[in-house]
Amino acid sequence: MLADLDDAETSLSGASSVPRGRLRVDVPSPLARMILIPALPAFHARYPEIQLDLGVSDRMVDIIDEKVDCVVRGGELTDQSLMARRIGDLRLGVYAAPSYLERAGSPSHPRELENTQHRIVGFLGSRLGKPFAMHRDQESIKVQGRYVLSTDDGNSYLAAGLAGLGILWLPDYMARDHLASGELVALFEDWQLDPMPLYLAFPPNRHVSAKLRVFIDWIAELKARILKGIGEMNAAPVVFRWKQFDLEGA
Repeated sequence: MLADLDDAETSLSGASSVPRGRLRVDVPSPLARMILIPALPAFHARYPEIQLDLGVSDRMVDIIDEKVDCVVRGGELTDQSLMARRIGDLRLGVYAAPSYLERAGSPSHPRELENTQHRIVGFLGSRLGKPFAMHRDQESIKVQGRYVLSTDDGNSYLAAGLAGLGILWLPDYMARDHLASGELVALFEDWQLDPMPLYLAFPPNRHVSAKLRVFIDWIAELKARILKGIGEMNAAPVVFRWKQFDLEGA
């Protein structure tokens, strides 16, 4: 209640007020480690009065019950009551470690991933736990695969693939450095995968405080700089408007 009163006081005190207070945010672990946390010094230099409580996980957070101000998530959002801002689409690719390919062989067609000799790394509780749609010319298939390990954390998922435990589906930003170093090999490069939407979502019917609004705008700026610098998101589908999406269940 005191935090809400502080938010209201800050909002009513005029545009010149410095946003301040505690902000509870939850983001996927790879996005936090590779992109968000390295950029936070600039955010805190701009908004030194904002105290950020950053939850780093890939689980489905209950925004209302856990009193989280906003989440950043990949994949279609399942809670249709949330307010959401689509901040980009993540391009996906299929990868494997050289050690895995030496042991199991290099598949030439995605359907081979359904064979008993091949394994994927499983991912719990998200789009990565469901069949992937892949397209080439007029051919479209869905691939599920079998696994010996499934995890609910993106960093662990990547580590398992690097250890040769199975084939990975990864956003470009997670695969790029490992692809350049030779730790991962790209598979099925003539196939296209449906991109993964990236959303920032927050509770409905809640006052959007100054601290939350500047954080959302900062995420949009950060995403734009990432687009310009390393290009892991497609620019065309981005929506920079406040609105409520008609969200489909994943």
